Amino acid sequence: MDANYYSSYLRAYLTDAGDARKDDEDFISSRADAASEEYEVQRRAGAPPPCAQEMAMAVLMEGLE
Repeated sequence: MDANYYSSYLRAYLTDAGDARKDDEDFISSRADAASEEYEVQRRAGAPPPCAQEMAMAVLMEGLE
């Protein structure tokens, strides 16, 4: 999955939650990159797309929910 997807998702979440990090590009980029990488790792390991997406979202949202 593309990091832009994860960036957009996280930015929208932070905005809706009223989190000050909504404007922190470094935070958002690092989380989005980590989530994208996790998706790729899971897919290479044979995980089906929905499972890989679930693992990537866990990385993206860690500590936020």
